[in-house]
Amino acid sequence: METSASIHHGPYESIPSSASPGLRFLQRLLPALDTLDPTDHPIGPLFTPNAPVLIGSNPPSAASQAVPLLEVRSRHLERFHHHLHVAWDLDLSHDSGPDHTSYSYPTTAADGEGHIDAEQSDLYAPLRGNIRMKRTVMFEATCETVFKNDPDQFPVKVREFNVVDLEGRDESDLQVVEMRIFMDSRPVQARAASLQMESAFGESQREADPG
Repeated sequence: METSASIHHGPYESIPSSASPGLRFLQRLLPALDTLDPTDHPIGPLFTPNAPVLIGSNPPSAASQAVPLLEVRSRHLERFHHHLHVAWDLDLSHDSGPDHTSYSYPTTAADGEGHIDAEQSDLYAPLRGNIRMKRTVMFEATCETVFKNDPDQFPVKVREFNVVDLEGRDESDLQVVEMRIFMDSRPVQARAASLQMESAFGESQREADPG
């Protein structure tokens, strides 16, 4: 069946109130992903507990394990922000999809550490109840990271592409049932490693010359 799509160009702050349900959800999701104060924009309610979160080629983890890691970023980061370039919202409510979708799996299997077993599931964790709304939001953004211990406050910018699958009984009930993030995290890792080395070197210098 035909799938309708909506497109938004520009920052997520400029998504209008008249936008499609998926784009309006994105306007709530990105501030929750960006905030360093989890009480400001709670992110937990936006995900189903077992929603797989996949970053690059790493094994998927359940949202119940990934979300707490986001909530402690303030210990290490001064700033974290998605500069949205373009977003697409696909209405899949009338799309029966492939044979193995969230309609045929009641739960998503996860081990004790929150890792999803791809052999036991199709990587979807549907909401309970009568699912009437199913959407996929894709967006391209530049993610900016500034570390707290960086004396230069240098913004590390990484381009990324994300695919977010949503399901719910209606728009107010939409939640993420799967999120896939495609990015090269090496610049962020390299900056973190460099700052750690500088900190360790400075500490050794102070110990060698206490006066």
